[in-house]
Amino acid sequence: MNLRLLRALASDAIRGCLERHFGVTPAFQNCHRLAVFPTGARDSAGLARFVSPRAQVLNQSPELRDC
Repeated sequence: MNLRLLRALASDAIRGCLERHFGVTPAFQNCHRLAVFPTGARDSAGLARFVSPRAQVLNQSPELRDC
């Protein structure tokens, strides 16, 4: 992931501005995968499935374990 994007999403203020401007909610999986969901989808099944512990374990690969 681009370091600038990671820094922007790590900042509550910048991430909030991006969420409002683009109308999306970013979601991380482990520390190397990002997805965006429509802002109204905060309680959606897709978002919950993406950030679930099971999905994160299944997405983990040996070369990305040491984030």
